Amino acid sequence: MNNNNGTREITLTALSAAFVTVATMLIRIPHPLTKGYINIGDAAVIAVAMVLGKRLGWLAGGLGSALADLLGGYAHWAPWTFLIKSAEGYIVSTSDVKAKFDWRWVVGPAVMVLGYFVVEIFMYGTAAALAEIPGNAFQGLVGAIVGPLLGKAFVGALGGANR
Repeated sequence: MNNNNGTREITLTALSAAFVTVATMLIRIPHPLTKGYINIGDAAVIAVAMVLGKRLGWLAGGLGSALADLLGGYAHWAPWTFLIKSAEGYIVSTSDVKAKFDWRWVVGPAVMVLGYFVVEIFMYGTAAALAEIPGNAFQGLVGAIVGPLLGKAFVGALGGANR
């Protein structure tokens, strides 16, 4: 990697993380049982994972989502969010950007739902974790639909980015 490529990767990763942060904070619907919130950030996580690929896509999604938690008053969720959204982003980042449909666009959000469910069981109990599933599933579904559309548009605009 020459210096120009390194600078481009750092810049795209930072801009992508900022995009995820803003998208996550744009619409927040609080969930009182788990002290978390429903958001549209998964669409951004999926889009940046598609643009940056598996080398950096997971990092931008995880950092951007965790930063949204820190800035939005949900600091207790930030470490878990980083791990969960990074896993989601990594799965999606291995997908075929040119495909009409790739199963990883659904598996990534499903891993997000499962990840939060497991953490919520330990933090708040099974009842609260079960109550959060519909909101997280809706969030993941929106991400699975909107994220690939955004990702394809961004990849086209950036000429393939880092994939």
